[in-house]
Amino acid sequence: MSERPIGLGIRRGLRLKCPECGEGRLFRKFLKVSDRCESCGADNTVYPCDDAPPYLAIFLVGHLLMPFIVMMSRDMAPPIWVMASIWLPLTLACCVLALPYMKGLVVGFAWATGVKHPDAEG
Repeated sequence: MSERPIGLGIRRGLRLKCPECGEGRLFRKFLKVSDRCESCGADNTVYPCDDAPPYLAIFLVGHLLMPFIVMMSRDMAPPIWVMASIWLPLTLACCVLALPYMKGLVVGFAWATGVKHPDAEG
């Protein structure tokens, strides 16, 4: 296996591109990895990316939004129903929007490190 820089894999994954060539689309649907890259034909389904993307999305969104939640709670002291009606939908939307990028990041990282599903051929 040739040298695969982790940074390159992560950058390509965050751009939602094939980690092998950086040209083809990584997903054929919202979160469904393409069976074969449209440019180079690489099989990107061999890279495990099941549980890490949701954890990373929640981690990222939580760290980005929590300071604003705390500031609003401290400075304005709105009722809990107001806090919930603002922050819960916003948090959910941000997590859903971050998921493809986190999944791309994980696929790119797995590509760079050579990690594959145990049942993957090759």
